[in-house]
Amino acid sequence: MEIRWNGLDEISALEKERIEARLASLEEEHQDLIDVRIAARPTNHHRHGGQEIHITCEARGQRIVAMRAREDLGLSLNEALDAFEREVRRMREKRMDRSTRRLPTPSVLGTVRRIFPDRGYGFVRTDGGKEVYFHRNAVHGGLDFRHLQEGQRVALDVEPGNKGLQAITINPPPPEAA
Repeated sequence: MEIRWNGLDEISALEKERIEARLASLEEEHQDLIDVRIAARPTNHHRHGGQEIHITCEARGQRIVAMRAREDLGLSLNEALDAFEREVRRMREKRMDRSTRRLPTPSVLGTVRRIFPDRGYGFVRTDGGKEVYFHRNAVHGGLDFRHLQEGQRVALDVEPGNKGLQAITINPPPPEAA
């Protein structure tokens, strides 16, 4: 998970560390949070005034957004983070509900076509000819994102994402399919 800060120069390094630790604890059990952006901007809203905090996160085909505005920047940041945590839990609960209703589908087989190690993602071409995006957090089963190579065979579970298909998991192919 990558965390980016924008417009929060007033926040101390210690406070940023505390918030990053809180976000990291959200990711401990689930590797579904990809890119978290925390941004602040002044607001002239007649009721809230002060600072408006936006927390935006890409999370496996979904975008989670939480925002709060208060006079105090710290209060605004903490309330936005609380709201963000609730949204992450809600997303995971929905996903768990869907996965218990869904019949297991066999993994799709494919070949790693392009990989961008510095950006943390790549693309797999399925045996059916479809291009599928994957993030480094989707790589499991003993595979290591840093050691994936173009042309390597993989098994993947796919779901619709914002811009097309994306892999939920990337695993080694079964022995009979390698």
